[in-house]
Amino acid sequence: MKKRNYQQYCSLARALDLVGERWTLLIIRDLLAGPRRYKDLQDSLDGIGTNLLASRLKELEANDLIESTTLAPPSSARAYQLTARGRALEQSVVALAQWGLPLLDAPRDDGHWRPHWNHIALKARFNEVAARDIDETYALEIGGYPHYVSVRDGRIETREGVPPHADLVLRADSETFVSIVEGKLNLKDAIAQGLMQMEGSGETLVRMAKVFTPAA
Repeated sequence: MKKRNYQQYCSLARALDLVGERWTLLIIRDLLAGPRRYKDLQDSLDGIGTNLLASRLKELEANDLIESTTLAPPSSARAYQLTARGRALEQSVVALAQWGLPLLDAPRDDGHWRPHWNHIALKARFNEVAARDIDETYALEIGGYPHYVSVRDGRIETREGVPPHADLVLRADSETFVSIVEGKLNLKDAIAQGLMQMEGSGETLVRMAKVFTPAA
């Protein structure tokens, strides 16, 4: 069946022709964290059918938004990664995630969460004003998934893995982390109760909390 399009001479309409289909931007979101195997994407995108995922990946590859790659040893598995044109969607994805933050005020029981979504969530919650004059790296290990965020004078960068140096390290399971984000569990209480482990000073923790408290 021929793919439908808006048939409009408008850059927004043309962009939506490529990425406006259901699941497409969520695939982009997952790949912004780094390369992912087909199975990784299927596990993350709970509810997407196998045929639909294959179709979306084929369309994205045909439009030069993603490409096949091979993961580094010892995995050496086939995976997908964003092209330069695909990575250029990050600003738009972050803006949409930021716009959607108020919609999270009413948590739903049917929502699952994956730690690698933090790459977009942290950027959506980033408070540029609070981050001015800060030069720090915060390492996170959530649900066994290591990643870190570097804040440099009002700018932010996230990466997978463990940084060579971190000013603050936080470790927790996914359930604890989501409870903190939802406001059901106070961050300091989680640390005091041993639900979250911290390496670093309390002053650094306070700065990090301010940096990731969205501006009103």
